[in-house]
Amino acid sequence: MIEPWRVERSVVTYRDRWITLRSDDCRSPSGYPIAPYHVIELPTWLNVVALTAEGHIVLVTEYRHGLREVLTSLPSGTVDPDDDSVEAAARRELLEETGYGGGTFHFLGRHPANPANQNNEVVGFLAVGVDRIAPQKLDPSEEIIVSTEDFADWFTKVCRMEARIQVSHVAAVMIAARVLVEGDFAELADLRNRLVRASERV
Repeated sequence: MIEPWRVERSVVTYRDRWITLRSDDCRSPSGYPIAPYHVIELPTWLNVVALTAEGHIVLVTEYRHGLREVLTSLPSGTVDPDDDSVEAAARRELLEETGYGGGTFHFLGRHPANPANQNNEVVGFLAVGVDRIAPQKLDPSEEIIVSTEDFADWFTKVCRMEARIQVSHVAAVMIAARVLVEGDFAELADLRNRLVRASERV
């Protein structure tokens, strides 16, 4: 049976409103010292596969400084301390980034973001029947272009590795497609059939 490391000393070496960097001095069960081992503490991340009544996915295009690239992917963000729930946070982020809201939200799971050296998790939602209900409400540093695309076509691009998106977004798209195919979504019957056909082709 695998046992966790023993933490002998833990120091916060950096903290601001975005991240906390914790440096641990650890020892493995066999007695091997592992020091320092840096852990990044972050809030819960979330992403939303948001579909309109027509079965189109809402996408955001923005600059990502880590890669220094402009990418198109899912609306996403973090859970704030004053959010009433994770779903409330997902609805807030979707509305702020895209102006889309309403619809029914379906939980897609909670998964570790990068358990080797991050303590946070990623939560996904499938939002069905969203509509453009408000203008964007962006932070001063944000510049986001909103677009929509047929979800079956976007799913095909992801499967064929033609969409350059982060791995948690890939997982959300795959799980959302499975939920749509296996679930009871009468209003999206045509999309379900096209997703089945797309799955057979890729």
